[in-house]
Amino acid sequence: MDNNKLLNSVRSIGIIKPAFDFNTQNFLPAQLSILGTGFWVGEGVFVTCAHVVQNLLSGPIELVGALVVGGNRQPYLKASVSILDLEHDLAVLQVADKDFHNTQKEFCLNVSNKKEEIGVEIRFAGYPLGNHLLNEQHTPIFSKGVIAHAGSSVNKLRKEIKISGSVEGGFSGSPVVDAENFVIGVVSNHPQQTKNIFNIISWEHVEKIIALEKS
Repeated sequence: MDNNKLLNSVRSIGIIKPAFDFNTQNFLPAQLSILGTGFWVGEGVFVTCAHVVQNLLSGPIELVGALVVGGNRQPYLKASVSILDLEHDLAVLQVADKDFHNTQKEFCLNVSNKKEEIGVEIRFAGYPLGNHLLNEQHTPIFSKGVIAHAGSSVNKLRKEIKISGSVEGGFSGSPVVDAENFVIGVVSNHPQQTKNIFNIISWEHVEKIIALEKS
């Protein structure tokens, strides 16, 4: 089981915004705030959750900050939202330098094409708790879980798959992979009553948003 494939695909998503010191009446150097997680998939498409980035579209850059993608031993680069699918909580981001996407193909994951089995172990990685767990190289946090409920048949395009495991804020947008490193979903949210069961967006929708980005 190769965990490096998963770990190398993951990047942090953040905003860079200058802070103002009211005591000195001066602007401080721009600060990086981590919002969530994204990953490379499908030969150069960068995917995350819509709720991670949707608030950035509602205000001027001076207030909400500049959207950036990076970390995991790589520099942070300016990005923009290419696709926002609020119904399925998915988004595609474009790094400003479009040629950069081609350089990331070695880090891309492939999407599954088969229904999962309950009880099968899965793995995911991301940036929980924002800036609090960042090390000097901004590498992601690794975690495991088990498929708890796979929902209806593949032909009905399930919206979510339930995972038994532990998840924290910031893991949103993390890729969830099986033993062969195929993406079976994306971490989205967890029910308010418990942190031991959380939802992932099923791979069918990841596949569709990749196709839309490439069309």
